[in-house]
Formats: sequence, structure tokens, C-alpha cells
Amino acid sequence: MKKKLIHKYFHLLFNFKKYLYKKILSNINPKGKYILSQPILFLGNGNILIGDNSELGYFPSPYFYSGYMHIEARSSDSIIEIGAKTHINNNACIISDGSKIAIGSNCLIGYNFHAYDTDFHGINPKKRDQPSPAQPVTIGDNVFIGSNVMIMKGVSIGNNCTIAAGSIVTKSFPDNVIIAGNPAKIIKEVGNELTIS
Repeated sequence: MKKKLIHKYFHLLFNFKKYLYKKILSNINPKGKYILSQPILFLGNGNILIGDNSELGYFPSPYFYSGYMHIEARSSDSIIEIGAKTHINNNACIISDGSKIAIGSNCLIGYNFHAYDTDFHGINPKKRDQPSPAQPVTIGDNVFIGSNVMIMKGVSIGNNCTIAAGSIVTKSFPDNVIIAGNPAKIIKEVGNELTIS
């Protein structure tokens, strides 16, 4: 009985945290009929569009209670677009700083996913405080992305791809491939996967 009361109290606090992040701390109200399962900050001066029946956050999965999502369309011409029926696990960070990040429909994305359309700061040490130019990021439909994946600026991922956990994606890939590594490279075509017996 005591455990049930503690669980109920914890759940009420968690729901308040979700409300606090979305209604009070966020400054953008995304368009779309999506499911919000984890606390999330929607920030910036741009536009965020989320497709119907997409889900942000997932229970049970790591970081559900301890983390939050950060989705930021930083500048007025920034766009973040998530297609319908796409599921993004906990602790995602998606930041557009003057371009567009588009994630297709029916995608499955693991926890600690990061996508950026800019390097944020210059590589040249003498120009480190100057903004880095943004380049769009596009992720196709029906893409499966493992946990702890980073997608960098200018990358385009084709439809039906799989990206292995822990990959850092710095270049574009065509439809129907499996990619992995740092930096990510093609390891197989979809349909030629290893058979595990």
C-alpha cells in the first residue's frame, strides 16, 4: 500500500513537470496532434510542426523520469518538422539554427538522439565566436535510428535506412542502407542483413 502511494505521488510530480516544461518554460506551441510522454522544452523564434500520432518520449525506457527533450527552432527562419506516426525516445535534442531539420513519417528513434543543422561555432579559433552557417538535415520515412546517434548539419538520410546505436552521421546516405560507426558508413543494404539463428 505504501509503495502505491509513493508511486502515485511521484507520478503526480512527474505530470506537473511535463506541464511546467510545455506550458510555462516553452515559448513555442508546436502545430500538430502528437502524444507527449516526457517533459519537453519547445524553444526559439522559428516553427515546429509535429505530425499526427507521433510520440515524443517513451515509458518504460531510460531517462523517462530523469531527463527531458529539447527541441529548438532557434531563429525566425528555423523549421523543425516531424512526420506522422514517428516515435522519438527520451532525452532527444533537436536544434535548428537558421535552416530546417525534417524527420519523416513512421520513424523509430532511440534515446539520446541529437540532430543539429549547424556547428554553432566556427572551427577557426580566431573566428570561434562567429556563428557557423546552417545546412538542412533531412531524415526520410521509415528510418530506424538506434540510441545515442548524432546527425550533423547538411546530412540527408534516405527512406528505410537503419542507423546503428552510437553512430555519428556526418555525410548523406541513399535509401535502403544500414549505416554504423564514427563517422558512419554503409555496412549493408536493407534486405542483405545478417541472419541470426
